[in-house]
Amino acid sequence: MSMLKYSYSMKVFKCLQICFIYIGSIIGAGFATGREIMLYFGGNGILSGIVAGVAMGVLCGLFLWSAKSFARLRSSRNGFLRVLCVIVKVALWVCTLASFVCMVSGCEEIIEKTYGIANVGLWTGILVSFLGICEMSVTRKLNTVIVPIIVLLLIVLFCQGERVVDTQFDAKSVLGYCGMNIMMGGYIIAEQEESFSAKQTIFISAVSGIIFAICIAMVYTVSIRYADASMPIWEFAKARGMSSLSGLIIYLAIFSTLIGCAKLICQENFSIKIPRIFSVAFLIIFALISLKFDFSTIVNFCYPIIGYVGIVYTCFMLVLPIATRIIIYKSSGRCDCAQSVSVREDSNNSMMHIKRKKVKSKNV
Repeated sequence: MSMLKYSYSMKVFKCLQICFIYIGSIIGAGFATGREIMLYFGGNGILSGIVAGVAMGVLCGLFLWSAKSFARLRSSRNGFLRVLCVIVKVALWVCTLASFVCMVSGCEEIIEKTYGIANVGLWTGILVSFLGICEMSVTRKLNTVIVPIIVLLLIVLFCQGERVVDTQFDAKSVLGYCGMNIMMGGYIIAEQEESFSAKQTIFISAVSGIIFAICIAMVYTVSIRYADASMPIWEFAKARGMSSLSGLIIYLAIFSTLIGCAKLICQENFSIKIPRIFSVAFLIIFALISLKFDFSTIVNFCYPIIGYVGIVYTCFMLVLPIATRIIIYKSSGRCDCAQSVSVREDSNNSMMHIKRKKVKSKNV
């Protein structure tokens, strides 16, 4: 009985790890500063943010469900399908690298503004470059620690603010937010090597949606009074003598996203036989390049592109399981037809052979 309980607990823990790695890949600089939440939901109500959080949970389940279909597509004998997979992978790789650059730039700017310490973004970029070549289990464990800490720190800030009751709802802002954020989250979920049952997928989807919705609601409540600031959460915390706490939230959120970016880039490089040390050097070079960009400028340029890629990627993964089944069904149908034709040919040949033997025996 105790072994069954232990096995059940381990399954639940693994599911929670997936929830945390998914959320950790999403809550970057824009989320943790409150700027992103105010941009999408500041004038559209807290309800829009909560619905967006739930929708992100649903999309998490979608990507887990579609991951097997994508793996089948990559191993397909159809040349067009394999090329399509390569195009998808390249687009995701480029957008992930853009996210990496944005996060390093944001980390450098935010930490210097909050604590007056220079080059933190660079050293963080170098650290996660080495973490990127570690096993996926390392990324999972780090996010399993970091994400709960972020949630707890947000609760501390949330308790310092006034409650916000706003029943407005705007579907367009929900769709825009999900499209902008799903690329990284969906990509890292789809790359998980483990397979999950339907119950586990529903559990992961539900927990991710609940946690993310709660986090968005807390960030909204904290940020709404400083909606026009570049970092509303930091301004809120500064007014209450808690700027160090907000700086820690922002840094941890950036760090969790950077780990996911580095891991995905190194993983894709390794799949095409690029040595790991070259992947590390590549990321360090881009960490140095990131310091040359202003955070808001590069975000304004990259985020809309990442958003469009995220929408296309989501639509692709949505239709993929059905499309894969149709392709497999047609392929198996062709194989069955070919097999039946060969069987008929074999039977005809054997019958002809028997008839020839009978004619020979009669002649004899």
